[in-house]
Amino acid sequence: MEQFARTGRVEEKITFGEGAGNSLLYILETADVSAPQARLTANGVTVQVPPDAAARWASGSEVGMDGTQEVGEKACLHVFIEKDFACLDGTDEQNIDTFPHPLAGTKC
Repeated sequence: MEQFARTGRVEEKITFGEGAGNSLLYILETADVSAPQARLTANGVTVQVPPDAAARWASGSEVGMDGTQEVGEKACLHVFIEKDFACLDGTDEQNIDTFPHPLAGTKC
């Protein structure tokens, strides 16, 4: 989140094997858009968000943001971006780079 707030962009790659075409790249970036939107690229997905909404989300307590975009005459894509909360039963390793879970320390 710090990198996104500082640069307006963060990306991650999932590798499924060696060689070209065996990885999935996903990017979150600020752009001149009115609401969150996504586009499919040759090797992944890019999600773009308005800079003002991104700044509020990155620096505040907002959990997420969303948008809807038309992808055809009769279809819409709903785009949701949320902060990653720590798993309540996860290990420290699994919870690296996560936000404190709002239910942490509560009893069921």
